[in-house]
Amino acid sequence: MFAKKNLVAAAALMALVGAAQADVKVYGSVEASFGSFEAAHAQGASSRVTAVSSGNMMTSFIGFSGSEDLGGGLKAEFVLESFIGTDTGSTVFNEAGGFWGRGSYVALSGGFGKVALGQYDNPLFTSGYTYNPFGSSMAFSPTMRHFYYNQSSITQSIGGTGFDTGFVNSITYETPNLGGFTATAQFSPKESTAPTAGNSYAVSATYAAGPFSASLTYVKSGIAVAYDADEKVLGFGTSYDFGVLKAFGQYTQIKQESGIANKDRIYQVGVSVPVTEKGSILASFGKQQNKLEAGGAKESDTIVSVGYDHFLSKRTDVYAVFSNNQHTALKSGQTFAVGIKHAF
Repeated sequence: MFAKKNLVAAAALMALVGAAQADVKVYGSVEASFGSFEAAHAQGASSRVTAVSSGNMMTSFIGFSGSEDLGGGLKAEFVLESFIGTDTGSTVFNEAGGFWGRGSYVALSGGFGKVALGQYDNPLFTSGYTYNPFGSSMAFSPTMRHFYYNQSSITQSIGGTGFDTGFVNSITYETPNLGGFTATAQFSPKESTAPTAGNSYAVSATYAAGPFSASLTYVKSGIAVAYDADEKVLGFGTSYDFGVLKAFGQYTQIKQESGIANKDRIYQVGVSVPVTEKGSILASFGKQQNKLEAGGAKESDTIVSVGYDHFLSKRTDVYAVFSNNQHTALKSGQTFAVGIKHAF
């Protein structure tokens, strides 16, 4: 038994040594909340659910990354990240059904910038979480809800985007920081001979210096693996840190060009106000206006979220959020939740 324990310990030590030589890191975030959740709903048909949920403030995930210095300023990198359902212990897949649904790519970086092959965050998603006070929250951020998770509330057509937060099968180029300016170009081939299939691509330009930041993004999504709509998306985001508060603003236009042609206009304004050394009040107002091209029928969805986020340490925070959801011809829904998030 003693010999077996020594062998196990030796194997574990060798694995750690190997990981150190390869510069491999294990990291992630685990989040869960408890609350009462209700979206806008038809009169007499409440959607209220009391639940322990995962990923409301930030989707839980585990990741592995590594890099190798190739000399001359050149570096090889890889990332593998998988979403986790903390409440049930389940794996949360991306729209392509992938286990490594958050990110999976290999890259080369250096003075020229970075080139990555695989699944990589789309610039619209990056801009979306950068310029609203609730970040990538898929439950409380009006922007994220209107981009990705509000389709079921749009009764006349498909609202929001028809593609995921990251492009699979993509090649992505990011420039180095040039005096505060950065840019991203992304291409995802259709990988299909179907006549309805199309390539997808995205470009963005960002300026960030001192308290000011702004970004402009354009996405053309074709019908391909994990993408279900032929769309053109134009998005603008900005923020300014005044010290006593940080202000955010966003405007996004989505035009669906195949199927049921429609347009979305999405607006968001928000603030993050530090009230203690470790705590901030977060507030965001977002509105989505959807219009059918044929007949001009319109409907809108409005979300107001107010919360308090308090850091117990650099890696652990607790929060409480209230959110109100209003929608054309529906009864408004109110959500209240408290949660904890830990990064490692």
